[in-house]
Order: sequence, then C-alpha cells, then structure tokens
Amino acid sequence: MPQKNETDKTMKKGTKLLIVVGVVLMLLFAGIGIGGFVFADQTDESFISRFTSETEASEVSIPLEEFLINLSSDSTRSQPVVRMELTLTSLDEEAEEMLASEIAKVRDAVIHVVANQNIETIYNEEEGHFLIKGEIKDKINQALEKEIIEDVFITNILLQQ
Repeated sequence: MPQKNETDKTMKKGTKLLIVVGVVLMLLFAGIGIGGFVFADQTDESFISRFTSETEASEVSIPLEEFLINLSSDSTRSQPVVRMELTLTSLDEEAEEMLASEIAKVRDAVIHVVANQNIETIYNEEEGHFLIKGEIKDKINQALEKEIIEDVFITNILLQQ
C-alpha cells in the first residue's frame, strides 16, 4: 500500500508541474506576440501613436503682424492707442493658406473689434480670459464665412493714453 500512495503523490506532482509549465509557455508565447505587435516596424510610427486615434487633428498656429489701433474715446484731444500682437490657432490644415490669402479681411475684423473698445473695456476678463479674444475670434470667422479659427492668443499688448 505505501507504494501506491507514493506513486499517487508523484503523479500529482508531475501533473502540477505539467500544468505550471503549460501556463508559463502560454504566457511566454502571448508575451512574444504582444511584443511583436508593439515593437515591430518601429520606423513607420512611434510607439504611442499606435494607440492613439488617427483622426486627431494637429493645431496650426498663425502669428499676425503687429496692430496699432486707436481706441474709441469721448475726448478727441487724447485718443488712447493699443499696440497688440495676436496668434490665431486652427484645426484646419489649410487655415494658414486661407488666412494668408484673406489677410485684409482678418486684419479688418481685428481692427473693427479693437477700435470699438475703450480704456475701461479693453482689459475686461471673464473666468481669467480677455473677453476681446472671443469677440475677435467670432468676427474673423464671420468675415471668412467659415468657422476656421479655434482660439486667439494675445501675445503682446500695450495700451497708451
């Protein structure tokens, strides 16, 4: 009888060992497959780009030349002047070309919005953002008859009385 118990124990150990080896081999092959997928052909694209969506659009930044604009004022004697530089952003890849061809409309829209401001309203903010930025964006999009501008950044501003 003692021999049968030892044989059963040996068979149980062998079965457990066989199961463990099988699981380890499966994990090894799965790891090789996943590694091959992730790291194969790295010259075409980056590692992170394999897991990001292809539909993500890249943002285009378009800096504009400096503006020097008279603000509205009650007094004709001392009319305040604002000097500002803007950068426009768009998700449209053709935005830079379109804005370059329609630069007169863009500059006119900016001048129209800023010239209607006065010393008290030029720096008005809401939630930490200049209100004039939204007005400029809306006016440019209206002038171009297309929602092309995503955001307006004021990169430099100086107000002189």
